[in-house]
Amino acid sequence: MVSLSPPPLPRKTPIDATLLEDILLPQVNKPGRYLGLEQGAFRKPFDQAQATMAFAFPDIYEIGLSNYGMKLLYSVVNAREGLLCDRVYAPADDMKAALATTQTPLFGVESRVPLRDFDLLAFSLQYELNATSILGMLESAQIPFRAADRPTLDWPLLMAGGPGCGNPMPMAAFFDAFILGDGEEVLVEILDVIRDGKARGLDKPALLAELGALRGVFLPGQTTRAEKRLVDIAAFDVELAPLIPAVAAVHDRIVVEARRGCDRMCRFCQPCFINLPVREQSIETIQKKALSELAQTGYDECSLLSLSIADYSQFRALAIEVAETLAEHQVSLSLPSQRADRFSLDVAQAVQSVRKSTLTFAPEAGTARLRDVINKNLTDDEILNAVTTAYEAGWNKVKLYFMIGLPTETQADLDGIVDMVQRLKLACKAIQRDPARSIRHHLDINLTFSNFVPKPHTPFQWVPQASMPELREKIAYLRQAFGKTPGLKLSFTDPELSKLEAVIAKGDERLADVIEGAYQRGAYLDAWDSVGFAKWFAAMQACGIDPEAATRERLITPGEALPWDAIDMGLDAAWLKSEYERAMAAASTTPCFETCSSCGVCPTFATWPSFAAAPPSLTPSAPGEPRRLRARPTQRSEAMTRPPAFKLRLTIEKRGALRFISHLDWLRLLHRAVLGAGLPVAYSQGFNPKPRLSFSPALPMFCEALAEYVDIDLVEAIEDALGPLNARLPEGGKALAQTLLPAHSPGVEPSIRRWNYTARWTCQDDDQRVKIQERVRYLAAQRTLPIERKRSGKTGSSSEILDLAPHLASLDVSATDPHVQVSFSFSSPPAEKRTYIKPVWLLNLIDPDARWALTRTSIEL
Repeated sequence: MVSLSPPPLPRKTPIDATLLEDILLPQVNKPGRYLGLEQGAFRKPFDQAQATMAFAFPDIYEIGLSNYGMKLLYSVVNAREGLLCDRVYAPADDMKAALATTQTPLFGVESRVPLRDFDLLAFSLQYELNATSILGMLESAQIPFRAADRPTLDWPLLMAGGPGCGNPMPMAAFFDAFILGDGEEVLVEILDVIRDGKARGLDKPALLAELGALRGVFLPGQTTRAEKRLVDIAAFDVELAPLIPAVAAVHDRIVVEARRGCDRMCRFCQPCFINLPVREQSIETIQKKALSELAQTGYDECSLLSLSIADYSQFRALAIEVAETLAEHQVSLSLPSQRADRFSLDVAQAVQSVRKSTLTFAPEAGTARLRDVINKNLTDDEILNAVTTAYEAGWNKVKLYFMIGLPTETQADLDGIVDMVQRLKLACKAIQRDPARSIRHHLDINLTFSNFVPKPHTPFQWVPQASMPELREKIAYLRQAFGKTPGLKLSFTDPELSKLEAVIAKGDERLADVIEGAYQRGAYLDAWDSVGFAKWFAAMQACGIDPEAATRERLITPGEALPWDAIDMGLDAAWLKSEYERAMAAASTTPCFETCSSCGVCPTFATWPSFAAAPPSLTPSAPGEPRRLRARPTQRSEAMTRPPAFKLRLTIEKRGALRFISHLDWLRLLHRAVLGAGLPVAYSQGFNPKPRLSFSPALPMFCEALAEYVDIDLVEAIEDALGPLNARLPEGGKALAQTLLPAHSPGVEPSIRRWNYTARWTCQDDDQRVKIQERVRYLAAQRTLPIERKRSGKTGSSSEILDLAPHLASLDVSATDPHVQVSFSFSSPPAEKRTYIKPVWLLNLIDPDARWALTRTSIEL
């Protein structure tokens, strides 16, 4: 490894705005990822902070912004005076290349200060194959990979937290320290130590020594044993920054943590064991947090975060009460995979009262014997009952999750999956449903298969993993067994991906060379892309590591030393071994909410599971007869069926940094602002009703707009929409005017007569300015302006010649040193001949290489 020696730059100086907005961002596909445009961000002054950190998520923005832990820790740190937490996400390939070409260091999205100028750079280790993405971020930040190459505090301290720290050894060479367990308290303590150490002038070894004394901090090569940190989420109250993205995130919705930890003891599940004991929020707190986020965000969906939400101690009450509360605000509640043995039809109906989605169950294995091995504790009858009950009530599709390659799996277990699916389809086919619920006569099933990966701190940490050829054979058998069964959709995880996960999950310090070698071969952001797998295997071969031997022959004897032995998750080693032995005997273990299994966590941390209390409203009406709850009537059903009474036409501008978000993201932003403003919006009819909004034709990327139109169908009149809307719109977006029209007035698009634009070039010299002026005058004099327009569709791509001249209403040019400004307009032909003309087509005719700034000045109706 050659240490990087970046050219000296002024410390703590933000990236130049001109460099960022005029040179870097025009080169990338989604520039809005890198600008920190989120509403609700803290944006604390960097130069006023006493200790600074950047939360680094080693995946692209859309995934990182959806991470609840990032949002939580970001809010906790920034709530403290004198502390600053910025954010950074892995740059996509195009942005990474642009940074390298211009020698620009990767920066925090809010402060735009280079990462190397922060005191602490904290990565989230969520997934094994993010390892090379971490190195890619360090290279883009011009920070040396190895901790040994960062001996002083001239570089930021590099720390990591998250589930990947259950075995930090593969990444130990790159990081100064690791955070174990819950981070809410220890992260603030770390920053306090850094702040104090800076004031006292400590050097890096002295500062690390003080950090190593904190409980929950592990220093590679120094700490002999470190315990995880635990936080009682019911007692640790923090107000989350909403962080409403301008660019669509993977999970773009309200998220409320209902439960931390899981006590089911499924033996393959690492999150269950490393997050013990269970801690729950009360139903009242969950409702309060959901409504608080709703008021700040305007989202129309809420998700309850938990490893197993169906095991929430008062799950039925939680789901129904929260669903009813949200439904009053036209917001749906979504739940992750449900347990078949706790499936409740009234819960499902309450949750789906706003929007109906697919139900998801996770049998994991096809036979009761194998489910006992993995401690899934589900019977065939429970699975059958859950699916048929849902089908009879009107659901036409379910998702089922299975694992293959599980310990002790036989051919009979694979056959059991096929038999289970066939029984489910036959049972549903025999059900005569009420036509009002659904007239379909078959059940669609989406089957998702993942491959077993042994993980540290689980009873299966000693289990060898099936070989890649074995996994391919199992996949081929299942594909053949299901054949072309109608109504089935199959999805399989790549065996190569699972093998890499296992090698890294159970690896030791030697994996650092593999990770660096894979990155040097081009592995980056390849967690979901099989193209990069060969680079990993080539790096293993170069380091003398056989992936099959590493996962089938090594670390498979209970009691032998393990690379992660220094990490104390509170689990008793003898108990883990006994659970392994029980698994091999196909003996199940009861969940700890029924009987304590003596895993050791509670006595180790002097704690106990924390469950929510049952609300008084759920007292059974008679002994042994639980009260049946039904979703109470809400105003939503009435509002969603009322026809539009008015059309509200808004004039809105889109300026500044908002020109870097796409048209679809702009529509999402406006949609959320309208809902958050509480306007009396009319809804469409159908399976999933949507608010009735229509918009001006799409704005191209990098284009500002001075006067766009949005039409909103309303069920009743409103005097002032501008104030509530502008309170919801980000900087650069503003509602300028409103007009109330009759409900059946023509919409915006068919009413358009003309689009008006200006484009401005910043010229390097007089020659370029004269060239652009002459080119514009030449084009204005032409009777035809043919361009090639490419189209893509289901049958492939095609092209056609389109003449711009009949659509071009005006074209003028003016110049003022150093700029050239071109004003042009497109007319709108009759609706039956309407073609939307993209302004970039004309700009490319003027100069296909020069950079321009584009503004849509008006739309004439």
